[in-house]
Amino acid sequence: MAIGLFTPILNDRTRAPYFFNGRLLTGEAMTDEQRAQHVAHEILAHGVGDGVAYGLQVAPSHDFNTVDRPVVTVKAGAAVSKRGDLLLLADDVEVQLVRPPSGSVAPQKIFDACRPPDQGTYVSDSGVYLLTISPITVGDQLAPVSGLGGPQTCNVKYRVDAVEFRLVKLPVDSAVLSDTNRLRNRVAYACFGIDQITAFALDPIGALGEAKTLLDEIDGKTIGSCDVPLAVIYWTAAGGIQFIDLWSVRRRLTRSRTGMRFPPMSDKRLAAGEAMVLQFQEQIATLRLSLGQASTIVATTYFRFLPPVGLLPIAASGFTGVSPADFFKNMTVGSEAHVEGARLPTVVEEAVPYLPIDTTKAELVWLYRVRENREAIDKGTAGISGPALVFVSGHVPYRADPHFDVNKWDYSNYV
Repeated sequence: MAIGLFTPILNDRTRAPYFFNGRLLTGEAMTDEQRAQHVAHEILAHGVGDGVAYGLQVAPSHDFNTVDRPVVTVKAGAAVSKRGDLLLLADDVEVQLVRPPSGSVAPQKIFDACRPPDQGTYVSDSGVYLLTISPITVGDQLAPVSGLGGPQTCNVKYRVDAVEFRLVKLPVDSAVLSDTNRLRNRVAYACFGIDQITAFALDPIGALGEAKTLLDEIDGKTIGSCDVPLAVIYWTAAGGIQFIDLWSVRRRLTRSRTGMRFPPMSDKRLAAGEAMVLQFQEQIATLRLSLGQASTIVATTYFRFLPPVGLLPIAASGFTGVSPADFFKNMTVGSEAHVEGARLPTVVEEAVPYLPIDTTKAELVWLYRVRENREAIDKGTAGISGPALVFVSGHVPYRADPHFDVNKWDYSNYV
């Protein structure tokens, strides 16, 4: 039956008590009010997005981390879960990733509505794990009960919002685990949903919806709608924490329902592209540190995929970095060309939505040197960290075409 215009359509999900002077207040009424607020937050999260708002970086603890008892430092920050929970970590904390021999007594939990069917496990064996932050509400102090309170003499005085960290094992198959050099990269791109991202080109009509990722395999099983992923951690019994990868699972606040019927317009797809770039920058910095500044780094050895755009510190007289010839060995690259710094933000922004670079295929990669950076180094300008090389997927339009009216003659590109 059709309804008429100006006819109220009731929404029972956000039904809330109406308070007025003289009304008898009960715990049930206040609980109904809180429940309505939780539903409102969930609806708001669908519009604003879920993910990490700021902070919440994860790194091995400098003071407490050991091989057999891994401990990480989580920086203060805030996040929003898919369910609309606001998660605030006010101060930096040290998080132990194994259950202690005798657990401390936790505060009384009075609101624990978001728990996945399977609670998951703590670190007990080598593997790849996901660290999440999720909300809980605990009771603090006691207040006397009278009137309608029943036989109890005291009950919880304050309802305090809190967060807790959980660690669950990711379903990474043995073939990926055995590919030690590329493990970090392969796990990251499984979390980006690389197979479904590339499937859109194969079947644009059939590949509808958001890309399915490695996390979707455990969603509703060992993680729930209130868990916000923070980092992937690879741990071995013999070596302890091998790597912590934030951007494989960390996302900015992302609207999950935008463009669901047309993946290229999805905000989640754009956020994943941004994360690919940031994930690479962190991994290449870690590789240089762990292998030594003078070590040879070959892309195909450590990266199954490269982001559509990235920045490489390159070796030069007086500066440490990677060798472009070594890094792009067995890959198809264009000749180095200069690009103006004024164009660089557009080059990066334009490239982010493109598909990542498959290092196993003969895909052309553009190589750009930033004119201002090159000129400063040639002049011996103090305070420069070193020469930089920007690589961009060959599918992105070429952006080093000559502009003699605005460019420096010695750093122009000639055709």
